[in-house]
Amino acid sequence: MKKYPLSLLATSIMLSTTAYAAAPGAPTIDWGEHTYALVELDRDKPAYNQIVVGIHDEVSVELGWTVWSGDPAETSNVLIDGETVWTGSGSATNAAFGMSKGGVYDMAVQLCNSDGCSTSNSVELTIADTDGSHLEPLVPPLLENNKPYTNTTGSVVGTYFVEWGVYDRNFPVNKIPAQNITHIIYGFTPICGGDGLNDSLKQIPGSFESLQKSCAGRADFKVGIHDPWAAIQKGQQGVNDWKDPYRGNFGQLMALKQAYPDLKILPSIGGWTLSDPFYFMHDEQNRRTFVNSVKEFLQTWKFFDGVDIDWEYPGGGGANPDLGDKERDGELYVTIMKELREMLDDLSAETGRTYELTSAIGVAEQKIEVVDYSQAQQYMDYIFLMNYDMFGAFDLNTLGHQSGLYDASHNPAVKFTTDRGVKALLA
Repeated sequence: MKKYPLSLLATSIMLSTTAYAAAPGAPTIDWGEHTYALVELDRDKPAYNQIVVGIHDEVSVELGWTVWSGDPAETSNVLIDGETVWTGSGSATNAAFGMSKGGVYDMAVQLCNSDGCSTSNSVELTIADTDGSHLEPLVPPLLENNKPYTNTTGSVVGTYFVEWGVYDRNFPVNKIPAQNITHIIYGFTPICGGDGLNDSLKQIPGSFESLQKSCAGRADFKVGIHDPWAAIQKGQQGVNDWKDPYRGNFGQLMALKQAYPDLKILPSIGGWTLSDPFYFMHDEQNRRTFVNSVKEFLQTWKFFDGVDIDWEYPGGGGANPDLGDKERDGELYVTIMKELREMLDDLSAETGRTYELTSAIGVAEQKIEVVDYSQAQQYMDYIFLMNYDMFGAFDLNTLGHQSGLYDASHNPAVKFTTDRGVKALLA
């Protein structure tokens, strides 16, 4: 047998060992969806209490992977956008870790040993949140009746967007000329309650029954959603995939906020047929239930920037002729504003955000006189004077402007104009 020097034999063994040492085999992430929601919904349910399953500060992401070949790993890592968020043993084939911020992330698995690391192909991880941080920005084009507008005065340029506009009117959020406005007032957010508390709704076929279905199991005087299909279930541009946790008007409004982060979106509570419950808030417990539920609503639907109160009208004269107390409702209005402002300030301390408090009020002098707005305004950001519905189908024999600015030369008996309303409010 041929003999070799000991030093040559040792060198040969070392070269052989080096040639075969290697990083672990690359892992393959198991197939499946990787979408999680900080506000968890069961959209298929008919009642608001059943739809909102949970509000989470953090979600647990679960991930599995397989290694088909290669050297053993010493450690396993999960990478989110290239940063390690979880580390485990080299023999691990699954991981669970927490995520607390909405967004869309690249997720990968990395296996390492002393000779190096191997990394899987990345997959998309979606952490959905109702601030819309997981959505692509929605930029509606200006339609045929819109022109570009530059706001040089800092004035509010707002619009109502109504929940039911997605039906016969075929007007979803992606038709709003959002680049031209500062505020969207979403109409309307209901206050739950059955017979005696929402009787005005019975003027519209099916509307009262729809509210009872949505408010099933929810306490009277809590706010909710009147039409869950339009608000969060209907597929719309940008939120049309069934795996999207938030669809409908709300989903589109979340995406709109990604395009226009300074745009203020406020839920309008009340309206002509949904104002009845306000008259029963002289009871402190009813009022407390209401205010607490508004806070819960804003914590759930984070794209909203405050709240708008559309009580039609303190003192009476609304859809229900049997409701209203001119002696007490004005003070109640101020109290509601005060308590809402206190709640919004508390919420600001928790979230670091600023929340607006606004209100739509009647233009008629006799309605303005019911409330001491010099007291109420200290709690409010804006008062929206309702300079419309001055003429309509209810004026059977008189032609007039629906939104008249000044006294009508054709009819000296005209009582309601924008000019008169503004002067009365300023006074």
